[in-house]
This record gives sequence, C-alpha cells and structure tokens, in this order.
Amino acid sequence: MLFAALFAGLSSQDEFKKIGKKIIIVAISKDDKTFHIHKNIIIDETTTVNNYLDKIKNSIQSFYESGYPITTFNLLQVKLWEYNPQATIKGKKAGNTIHKFRRSFHSSCIIPSKINLIKPLKIPKNINKTFIATIDLETIEINNNQVPISISFSYYFKGELITIFELVDYNLLLNNPDEAVKLFWLTFMEKINDLNLHKCIIFSHNLGSFDGYFIFKGLLELPEINIDKVNSIIDDLQRFISIDIAWKESKFIFKDSIRIFPISLQELCKTFEVEGKLFPYNPEFNKISLFKKPALLNQFIEYSKQDSISLLKALTKAQNIYIEDHKVDLATIWSTSTLSFKIFRQKFLDINIATLTKKLDNLIRLAYIGGSTDYYYKYGENLKHYDVNSLYPKAMCNPMPIEFLGETDGTNVKLEDIFGFAEARVTAPNNMEIPLLPFKVFNETIQPLGSWIGIYFTEELKAVVKYGYKVELIKVYNFSQYSIFDNYIKYFYDIKKFAIGAPRLIAKMHLNQLYGYFGRRKTLIETKNVYNKSIIWEL
Repeated sequence: MLFAALFAGLSSQDEFKKIGKKIIIVAISKDDKTFHIHKNIIIDETTTVNNYLDKIKNSIQSFYESGYPITTFNLLQVKLWEYNPQATIKGKKAGNTIHKFRRSFHSSCIIPSKINLIKPLKIPKNINKTFIATIDLETIEINNNQVPISISFSYYFKGELITIFELVDYNLLLNNPDEAVKLFWLTFMEKINDLNLHKCIIFSHNLGSFDGYFIFKGLLELPEINIDKVNSIIDDLQRFISIDIAWKESKFIFKDSIRIFPISLQELCKTFEVEGKLFPYNPEFNKISLFKKPALLNQFIEYSKQDSISLLKALTKAQNIYIEDHKVDLATIWSTSTLSFKIFRQKFLDINIATLTKKLDNLIRLAYIGGSTDYYYKYGENLKHYDVNSLYPKAMCNPMPIEFLGETDGTNVKLEDIFGFAEARVTAPNNMEIPLLPFKVFNETIQPLGSWIGIYFTEELKAVVKYGYKVELIKVYNFSQYSIFDNYIKYFYDIKKFAIGAPRLIAKMHLNQLYGYFGRRKTLIETKNVYNKSIIWEL
C-alpha cells in the first residue's frame, strides 16, 4: 500500500528519527488544486506503520468518497514539522519539508484493500464554472522540420470573446530559428500571464499528438524556467493527456479537447452549431514564403484565429450543457470515459463496487482479450448491409461481476451453476471453420483449434459450449452479479434514438465510452523533466 511504503521511507530519514513529537500531513496536487488527504497527525519516533495507518484510514476513506481526483495525481507532498503546541502552524509555513516527490498513479493505489470501493457520488447543488480558454498552433516547414510560427489564444472576458494572436519574428526566424521560437513563446506567455487568468484550463484540439509537442518544448525553454514546474501526463502511446505549468503569477493547465470529443474540429463546430473554419487549409501556409505574400499572410492569420475562436465557442456550449443536464463541468475531467464515469457515479450508480486486488486484477486481466478482427477485399455483388444497433451498450445490460466471493475447485461444480471467472481446459470442435474463443500467445490474439488452458468469463464459456466446445473447469473465481448499467444505458439510448446534433453526439459517446473505463490498468507512465547536463550517458 502506498502510505505504508511512504511511512517506511520516512522512518529512515534523519529528521524523522529525532526524538520528540512531530506533525505530518500529506497532500496531493492535481490540476490547479491541492487535496489534503488526511488531517494533521501527531507522531513520534515510536509510531509504527500500523499506528499511522490506523490514524489516517477514515480520512482516506472520506477523500476517496469525495469523487476526485478520479484517475491520476501529479504531486504527492509530505510535510513534517516539529510539534510546538504554543505555535500556530499552517501549511504555508512548512519550512522543513523532508520529503517531496512526484509520481503519477491510479487512485486505487492509495486505498487500502478493506475499504477500496467505488461509491455513488452526491450530485452537487451548485457548480463553480471553470474558466476555460483555447489555443491553436500553426507551423511551417524549415529544413524538413515543422517550426511553430503562430499562436491563436481565445477566451471570454465579461461576455466578450477576446483573441490574442502571436506571430513569430520573421527576420529572426531567417537568421536563428531556435531563438526566434524561444522569443515567440516568451512573448506569448508574458501576454497571457498579464491577463491574470489564474487557474485557467487551456484546451487544444490535438494536444496529444501535434500541438502538445510544441507546447511542452516551448514551455521548458522559457528563460529561467524551473523544469519541475512544468509537468505532463502521457498515455502508453506517448500522447499528451495534459501539460501544466506554474510560471510567474500564473498556473495554466493544457488539456486535449479531442479526448473528450473525438471528432474533427469542423465536425465539433457543426454538432454544437457554431461557425467553424472559414475556408480550407492552404498548403502554401506551410511555406516560409508565406511571410513575403501579404494577402496570403492575412488569410493565414484569419485561419489561425478562427480555429481557437470556433473551438472556444463549441466547448463553452458543451460546458454549459453538461453543467445544466448532468451537473458536471467538463473542464474538470480528462476524457470522454472519465466524464462518463463521473456522470454514472452521480446519477446512476446505486451500490458500492469493490475494486480488485492487484493479484486478482492480474489474474482476471488474462480473460480481458477483446474481439477478433477480419480483413476483406473490397468486392461484392448484390450486397445487403446489416448493422447491429448499439451492440456494446446492449451487452452492458447483462449482469456484471461485482463482488469477489472466493475461489473454489472446479472439479466438483457445473459450469451452469457458477458466475465469475474460471481457469479451464478448453477443447474446440475440430470441424469449426471460424473458431469463436480467443486466446493470447506471446501477446498475440489467436482463435485456436485443439485444446488449451486459459482464464475466461464464465458467461463466455457458457456461450461457446452451445457450439460444441468442451470445457473442463480447473478453478473458479466466484463473483456476485448485478445489472449496474441498465438505467445508464436506457437513459442515453432513449436520447440517441430520437435526438440530433449535440444531444445525439453526447448520448452516443457516453453509451460507448463508459465500459472501457472499468478495464483500465492501474498505472500510468511517470514523466520527469531533466536538464541535458544531468543526463549520464553510459556507453
């Protein structure tokens, strides 16, 4: 458990070993907020790990029940003070912090196994709408590299839409591209810092793959920047989930709107009925000769501005819809799946769901394989097209495994009498042209014939038995069952059936995105910024 390891690590520190009472407090930072996950605890050199865990367990439970942060944290901060009952000690006076480290991790890592529950959330009565802005970058090709040359930044102030546009210094770009880009970023950041847009969420519609690379590099190259103040969360495909920076008087968090609405900007604008791009992208925009053609340059500037303007208008409409209809501010989440998960917990979840231990998670994940994919040449005659309507949402209405009830030997039970997961020897019919049951070998999914041993969901085994498969149970992992998604699916499916535009897009997204959240792995990639001089090269 995280806190047991944390306390054990602190116990080896010289400051900790000093005789006398001390106060310890642990905080977690996410986005622009700091969460104190337990109150000030008085400890001394005789305090054991179990003593500490007993003191904080109720606070951790309350923190988890609050509903956020849901997925990851950026900074875990431990502060320790000498206990002085005559003094007033506040967090800002923590001068002798002895441990401070950075890590991204799944929220389930911090919850002891006995109280690790996904619980319903209370619907908030009032929501303080998060201030949002939008950004769009444009680049040109120089020496076979894409170089950022413009930034369009849009936000609302007292109901008025304002756009800041920054263009790189052309003369400096010709003589020293690297310095031109650094000056370009510095000028832009100083302008938005002067706006006093504290705790602002800045959306880019492709932060993950394109804009994020330039933004991250530009922020890290600001003069006298503390690289520990520039943080990022990335996924396993090396795409940015978020980038945040604390710089001068401001704190900015960059997020990817395409993770929430996975459609093109033009389609997003059409869906939310706002004006999109004024004209198609001109390939001449990607050439440095752009600066020598005034008419083309003016067209480029209008193109760039419109991207951030249209994105802001669409996201503002979406933000208002989610606050009004679902009591969720989309600026506080990270993706469609986390948005779906929060709506589900607030409006539809009516029981507690126990999360899996690491051991059980690793075991059951062997049954989490995915479907098969077929490839076909594009040819046909007299074809008829069939489409299964909302196949995954329909499957979600089946009873789901909820609480682990223990494991039993499989030799004395019948398949039809169990529910959960099973280790089994499976034999496929030899005459089956298209085998049904998947199996992973060296991380490759195959649909085998013959016999093999694998871990499967019991209902999947029951389904293939009807087609001639033979199943010999070895061990059974029993679960209770409950239809937890029925009301959620019915609510959004009824909207999807008749709605058009934004309501239909929203309904369709939430029908398809919630289920995968429950199959997420418990770890994220940790990122750390280092100076070039700090890298030790080993030959």
